Amino acid sequence: MNIKRMTATFGRLDHETLELKDGINIVTLPNEGGKSTWCAFLRVMLYGLNTRERSRKDYLADKTHYQPWNGGNMEGELLCEWGGRDILIRRFTVGSTPMGGFEAIYADTGAEVKGLTRDNVGEALLGISRNVFERSAFLNQSQLTVTQDPQLERQLSAVVSSGEEGVSASQVREKLSDWQRKRMYKTRGAIPTLEAQKAELEGAEDSARDLTSSIRRYRVEIDKLETLAAQLRYQVALHQARADSAQAKAYQQAEQELSDAKQQLERLEGQMPAAEDLPQKAELEAGRDEVAYLRTVDQRLKQLAKELPEAEQTVAHAEEIARNPVFDGTAAEARSKAEEAKTKLEQLEQKQVTEQRNAWLVPLLAAVLGGGAFGISWWKLPNPKQLPVIALCCALIFLIGLLRGVFCRRTAGRCQRQMQELLAQFHVERKDQISEMTEAYCGRLDGVHQAQAGLERLRNEEVQQKQERERTWNHLHQLVHAFAPEVKDVFGFSAAITRSLTLMDAVANAEERVQQAQKLFEAVSVHGSGCGAGSVLEEPAIPLEKAQEGLNEANRRIMSFQSQLDMAMGQRKAIGDQEEVQEKLEQVERSLEEYRRDYQALTIALEALDEADVEMQNRFSPALNRRAGAYFNRLTKGKYAKVRINREMDAGAELPDSVVAHDVLELSQGTADQLWLAVRLAVCDLALPQDHTCPLVLDDALVNFDDERTVTALDLLEEISRRRQVLLFTCHAREQQLYRAHGAAGKEAP
Repeated sequence: MNIKRMTATFGRLDHETLELKDGINIVTLPNEGGKSTWCAFLRVMLYGLNTRERSRKDYLADKTHYQPWNGGNMEGELLCEWGGRDILIRRFTVGSTPMGGFEAIYADTGAEVKGLTRDNVGEALLGISRNVFERSAFLNQSQLTVTQDPQLERQLSAVVSSGEEGVSASQVREKLSDWQRKRMYKTRGAIPTLEAQKAELEGAEDSARDLTSSIRRYRVEIDKLETLAAQLRYQVALHQARADSAQAKAYQQAEQELSDAKQQLERLEGQMPAAEDLPQKAELEAGRDEVAYLRTVDQRLKQLAKELPEAEQTVAHAEEIARNPVFDGTAAEARSKAEEAKTKLEQLEQKQVTEQRNAWLVPLLAAVLGGGAFGISWWKLPNPKQLPVIALCCALIFLIGLLRGVFCRRTAGRCQRQMQELLAQFHVERKDQISEMTEAYCGRLDGVHQAQAGLERLRNEEVQQKQERERTWNHLHQLVHAFAPEVKDVFGFSAAITRSLTLMDAVANAEERVQQAQKLFEAVSVHGSGCGAGSVLEEPAIPLEKAQEGLNEANRRIMSFQSQLDMAMGQRKAIGDQEEVQEKLEQVERSLEEYRRDYQALTIALEALDEADVEMQNRFSPALNRRAGAYFNRLTKGKYAKVRINREMDAGAELPDSVVAHDVLELSQGTADQLWLAVRLAVCDLALPQDHTCPLVLDDALVNFDDERTVTALDLLEEISRRRQVLLFTCHAREQQLYRAHGAAGKEAP
């Protein structure tokens, strides 16, 4: 690709135009004249503007840094030659998104360039990603160094090894390390989390055990206090009856209270089912929990009833997409069929080449052989009368060779037709498209299998939920049928259980009331019923004030213990029963053991990857070192002989006849810049694709060079410009003057 013109409203550039030519272009602009802005504009036109980038304290994002000074919208045009035609690329502001609009057209016709989009234009024109471009052909004076990048690593590794680009070792290491960190990194990750859960569950198990003991103790204390409160109420009642000084009245009141309490108890007992049919209270409470669980199961079944048709449609859609007129079996069968077809095509191609060669070679050999034999016979034979016979034999030899050539040509044509028929069977035009079609079919089959697996999971879950519902429903029906045989649904189960529990509580309260009333009645009737007014009651055992004080204290302590009991019950409900906690603890321990095994396996994998990475580095560095060393030797006029660069892109240089490498930090600023320029040029030679000519962009890259080495660098850049366009932006007139003064070959820079 060659850039011809750039027009920009970008930063300080206000509808300014920069005309460029093939070869080397030296653009001399003063400080704040727009050199770095033109470079940034070119990068944005090729790879777009990252609008999600945020400014920091020491850094401005491009969308903020290059906001037009004129207050207008950010926009620009790039005219370049690509594929033998001039292409005009435009980016412009859409709404609130700077450079969000995109257009790529042919400059001569205005027709849209198919295949170019706002996201892929840089890679399509240059053949490399933005990361590789910034680390190879895009040189900034403040960023001459080459930093390590997985994409650049893959491209360099592909050149020096197999020629195939795959996943880089650093990416694999990063992925494995990420998985390892997810399992454990210092105090974070799945393993520390599970260990914390284990410790929490062990504490919960101890707490559940302690809470059960406390609940038992609170209930015993409450029973004791209720007995004491009943005795104290009796004493208070005696004092009240004595104060009334009316035994008969007290007797009548006690009798009426006892009668009312018994009637209430009889009425409630009449509402209760038969004792032999009614389950225990604990069973009813468990049944109430099962009703709630049954409702949850019903809700999940309704949800599954919606999800299953969707999953079936997904499977049907995946199967429809996977249908192929060529393949109808498994992925292995499809790949086998494709390999057989490619093998047969290769055999036919080889046979076609052989027959095409023989089609002209055999007649030629026959002609040479026949003509040579006739010439020798004519010259050597003493009897000229034999020449017609010999000429006939030579003509026969040539005719046989000619017929053989015709046969070879027909055989080659037949091979060509067979290859076309075989390609037509697969509905493709080239042999390599068979593999692409096969892999696409296998990918669609994988989608079918995944959809079927999802459907099977939903169906299994539906079966399990139905089985669970049937088991729970049967248990509830068996539980409730004994005392409510008319109930037939979940709502009835819930109502019957709730009503029974409510009646149980009411009967218990009524029984307690009867007991208290019975005690009071028995106390009042000790001296006989029907006593007249003024009769003396039983003498209270303790004073009224002490009885009331004791009763208040007993009630206060009952409320306190009841509050503690309720809190303990709530805590145990929140924690769960001891059996549930133990089950959760066992699950956490199993998961913890599995994650620990994964962590150990990942550690072993990282160690193996490091060993493999060392082997790859032994192949990675030499090619880059040789190419960079040659450039650096030329830039320094032979002062430095070699360059050493490792996978992390740390560089050093060696003097001739020396095995000690000087780190780049030990070099002067100018020599260091020359070293990094040599590395950049070597990276361009190795990493940039040969079929996409990527321009070389230098922004004040020679600012620290002395005049002598500047001339050498310009000569080298001029040589490079014969195979790729060079854009050298500088704030000094020196480069332009030296370039012209020393008569560098090629075009004069603008």
